[in-house]
Amino acid sequence: MSKIALSGNASGTGVLTIAAPNTNSDRTLTLPDSSGTLQVSGAAISGTTGTFTGLVDISAASAGQIKFPASQNASSDANTLDDYEEGTWTPELKNTSSSSTWSQRSGLYTRIGRFVICQFVVDGGNSGTAGSELALSGLPFNFGGASNSCTLTGCGGNGFPANISITSRQQVSTNSFILYTSNGGSITNQITFCSGTVVYVQ
Repeated sequence: MSKIALSGNASGTGVLTIAAPNTNSDRTLTLPDSSGTLQVSGAAISGTTGTFTGLVDISAASAGQIKFPASQNASSDANTLDDYEEGTWTPELKNTSSSSTWSQRSGLYTRIGRFVICQFVVDGGNSGTAGSELALSGLPFNFGGASNSCTLTGCGGNGFPANISITSRQQVSTNSFILYTSNGGSITNQITFCSGTVVYVQ
């Protein structure tokens, strides 16, 4: 694989083209020294892998964005960020042995790697018939990790037991979890409004 080294003033209007060799599709562009600067404006670079030893600065870019593919290209490297996504989801909060009657169900989420942050609101109805465990489902991604692991949950509303903190236990390989009190007791009340935030690992 050949290397092309830049020297002198590279701030002019000339165009540098690196053609793929017939026998090897890899190309390496080597700057003169550690103080060299490569500027690419108004162009797209595709099919390449870059290795940087200094600061990667996009603060001057008019867009200022980093875009990931719609379908995650998962990496086995623990130090590689391979996904970012924002979107909406439809929450379902209900007593597990009955059906809810919510007229409003809305949620937002942000995913960074395996880390998922979800916000939700359910209103205009209720969670069903009191007496069975209260579950939140419909989250945008299935849980990872061990079954019954605690998930960071902050929520409140109308109908919850008084003076309690709420936690949850995830159900592995599903997108739902059961709500509990902080001392591990089940919540079986009928809920008539709820909003909250859930943080979990996919």
